[in-house]
Amino acid sequence: MDNSTFKQHLDNSLKLLLDLTRQHCHNNISENFNFLIQPSGTDFHNGMDDYEKKNLLILNRFGNRLLTAERVMELLCHDNKVPLWINTTVYESKKDSTIIHLFCSRRLRHDNELFHQAVKYPPFNVLVPIPPDPLRKEINGKFDINWKKQLDDRQKTKSILKRIRHFLNSDK
Repeated sequence: MDNSTFKQHLDNSLKLLLDLTRQHCHNNISENFNFLIQPSGTDFHNGMDDYEKKNLLILNRFGNRLLTAERVMELLCHDNKVPLWINTTVYESKKDSTIIHLFCSRRLRHDNELFHQAVKYPPFNVLVPIPPDPLRKEINGKFDINWKKQLDDRQKTKSILKRIRHFLNSDK
């Protein structure tokens, strides 16, 4: 897939993602995007070639960094190859920006080898993550799309507190 087609598929998948997310979520969603890229794993596996391994090392350096669409293209589109699949979700919606989570295959393929040939804009598979019942806070039948970010923040806080307690107790 050439850069132009990849960019077009990214743009079109974002429009579709916003439409679907707005149907299910009560948030006001900005069209000012930032992106988080997360490979399906941080380690190599037997099916990866040397180029894919080199690319994975680069992707690992960008974990938890907010990226522009241009940077996403640089990181995911290589010599007409793109990730085999990319699950695309809204991770966080703020008043002035929306963070899009791109969970992607570590393998790179040409157009005709993409996993999601059945979707409109391969390799992008558009998803709206539904919160589990204990985290579901609905307004007019729609939930808060920020549930996953809020859960991640709570888990990070618990992890930090646990490390502090462990450190303080290790001196005894």
